[in-house]
This record gives sequence, C-alpha cells and structure tokens, in this order.
Amino acid sequence: MGDCLLKRSTVSGRVYTKNDCQYITVNTETKSKTVTSLISRSIKPGYEKDYDDWLRRFLEFERKALGYLGTTVVLPGGTNSNIRYIIRRFTDKASMDIWDNSPDVQRLLQEANRYSTRHYETATGLETWFMLPNLKPVMPPPRWKMAIVVFVAAYTTSMLSRSLLGFLLSDWPLITSTLIYSTILVISLTYLLLPILSRIFKRWLYPGE
Repeated sequence: MGDCLLKRSTVSGRVYTKNDCQYITVNTETKSKTVTSLISRSIKPGYEKDYDDWLRRFLEFERKALGYLGTTVVLPGGTNSNIRYIIRRFTDKASMDIWDNSPDVQRLLQEANRYSTRHYETATGLETWFMLPNLKPVMPPPRWKMAIVVFVAAYTTSMLSRSLLGFLLSDWPLITSTLIYSTILVISLTYLLLPILSRIFKRWLYPGE
C-alpha cells in the first residue's frame, strides 16, 4: 500500500489526508490472529469522483462482513492526490479471505478496476495508536500534542510499574529488569493508555471536530 500507514479506525470509512508521512506512528497487532490488509490504488485521471463514490459504497457494504473491524483510508498529499491507501482490519485471515472471495465483493472490485489500478496488497498485524474522529478529511494532530499525550502515558506507566515492581526487581540484573519495564511500557501504551487518552483528549487533538 505504499509507505504511509495511519491511525486506527474502528468505524468503517474514515478518511485521512496529510501532506506527507512524517506523522505516522505504527505499533503491533491487537491480537495474534488480527489481520490488517494494506491496499494501494492509483486512480485513473478523470475518474477521481467515480472512484471515491465507489469507495464509499464499498465501505458501507464492507461493514456487513463477518469479522470486520474497521477501515482507514489515507490520501497522501491531500484531497487532490490520485493515490488511495486502504487499511482494513479483520479479526482473522479466514474471515478476510471469505469476504474478499465472495461474488459481490469480486463484482465491486471489477468495477473499481474501471476507475483505478491496483499497486499491491499485503496482510500484516499493523494498526496505530491515535484514532480519527470522523469521516471528513482531517489533518493529524501536531506532533507536539502527540508528544505530550505519549509523555503523559509513558510517565504514568513508568511511575506505576516501578512503584509496584521496584522492590521485586531491585535485585535482578539490570538488563532483565529493563526488559520487563520496557515490555510493560510498550504494552500499556499500545493497548491501554494511548487509546484511552486519544479518546479523552480527542477535542484537543482534533479541535473543531
């Protein structure tokens, strides 16, 4: 799907635009079976509206898929870009394969080929920390705002983990205790604090949304 990935979306059809890829932060999958499909399509000149209309219909239809978790659409370079990066999340690969191979989906994909050309597709476990607020094209939060949120989450996790486990790990080798603290930090940021804080500070991260 190209070099750009973006923020996790648990609701279908959220669209993200940006001028470059520097804002993107990616972490690991939520569950070992969760599958994320990264698709890149280049829209043929003059078919931008046709493709975007098709994409919205496809996303609405995709909500019915068994095991479907969400989709994020990335427009590198803004709304005038002819590239679309589509990031889809399913609970498992089997559900994604069943959906992708269904006759209705195949017909929709054939229609998409009239408006665009497919670059490639990969399936990973990638998802991201910050969530988009709605369907409208928006800019990502400023990096200084994201840094503050990450700092608050990291500081809280580090303080709590060392307060609770310090007496247990004080005699352990430094490399082992550091590994444990780092593991707790990454897991807490990825699965707990950053998703929570991104919701709490949504108005601040995305003013006007």
